[in-house]
Amino acid sequence: MSGNAPPKMIGENFHNRFRRTRRGSVMGLMAILFPVLAILAAFCINAAQMQLNRTELIVATDAAARAGGRAFSELQSVHSAKSAAIVTAALNTVNGEPLLLRRGDRAGEIEFGLTSQPDGVNGRYEFQKVSTGLVREGNGLASAVRVYGKCNAWSLNGRIPFVIPGLLEQSDFETIHSAVAMQVDRDISLVLDRSGSMDDIDFDWPSNKSPWYTSTKNAGVDAGLLTYNKRRRRYGYASGEDSTSYQQWVWQEHYELGPAPTQPWQDLVGAVNGFLDVLEGTSQQEQVSVGSYSTSATLDTWLEKDFEIVRSTVENLNTGGWTAIGLGMEEGIESLLNSAARPYAAKTMVVMTDGIHNTGVSPATVAQDLMGSYNLTIHTVTFGDGADQSLMQQVAGIGGGKHYHASTGTELVAVFEEIANNLPTILTK
Repeated sequence: MSGNAPPKMIGENFHNRFRRTRRGSVMGLMAILFPVLAILAAFCINAAQMQLNRTELIVATDAAARAGGRAFSELQSVHSAKSAAIVTAALNTVNGEPLLLRRGDRAGEIEFGLTSQPDGVNGRYEFQKVSTGLVREGNGLASAVRVYGKCNAWSLNGRIPFVIPGLLEQSDFETIHSAVAMQVDRDISLVLDRSGSMDDIDFDWPSNKSPWYTSTKNAGVDAGLLTYNKRRRRYGYASGEDSTSYQQWVWQEHYELGPAPTQPWQDLVGAVNGFLDVLEGTSQQEQVSVGSYSTSATLDTWLEKDFEIVRSTVENLNTGGWTAIGLGMEEGIESLLNSAARPYAAKTMVVMTDGIHNTGVSPATVAQDLMGSYNLTIHTVTFGDGADQSLMQQVAGIGGGKHYHASTGTELVAVFEEIANNLPTILTK
């Protein structure tokens, strides 16, 4: 027994040789796999980087298009639209760098055009480019802004370097994304205040000037604003004239005291006409209805494409009574639910008042009910010192819209024109 190795020692040698063999095999296998795994990891890292940077470019380009489209809608200015797009793009980064857009027309990174649905209302929107120069000069209509976000050899940002360069002899890559922000058609419900305060007017006549002097009234007769009954020795108003129109004539034409004072209602009629004038100049097709309120409310015309009907309706409304703003809104929504309302058009309600809600349901309550049931935007307009701006700001906030205030008739016209230009903007690509 002493000349033979113990069985235990034979087993140990065998296992040691096996471990050495196995260790060598594993190390050889790892020597092959490690480079493959490193290359796969590098591919994964670069692929993740490409996906991240492309997503960043999409976000930046979409934001730039939306900002440009909004600015173009509100200001109708090529310069303003390009500035908004450029600034917004630069606020977003791609691979840690601000996205840079060229302003020049020839760069083709910010374009203007029209959109259509050649396959019908359920089809995709298509963009048709319009010369930026024509749009800038007012000789071409545009309703959409297209922005190209580029990270390539010809862009200000250039190509994007890979985190791990050199794979397949590639050290960088390019990515491009385009976005179109278009203005959509609207169905618009105007809800107008015709309460008694809309008739208020103050003629602060200077001394030695009055519309009631005999000489002044005789001048009114000669101008066709007054009539005179010789037998009764009595003056009257000519057809279509009243005390307000006569005194305005005396102020402005007879005494030449400058622009005559106006009633809030007269200012509102002018503002609505300005509103419709702007809509007639847009490439979209809007429909407009009119609801009005005093102590009670009425829907005075359903949605109309013929704006002359809308103008005539407003001009023929009568004023007087309390201020039931909420009732007016309840009437106004009916036109947007009618069969004439288009399912693909944006729904907008514009609520105007010169006073304080003092009868009927609160407009804030109505706004909450409407927004809980329908997809629309509610803008509010207050006019003059007596209007409850706080309440109407609340209504606009609930309605996802904007509150506007005007102190003068000129400002009221400007407000309505701004609302008309404030077309909803959506991304279509």
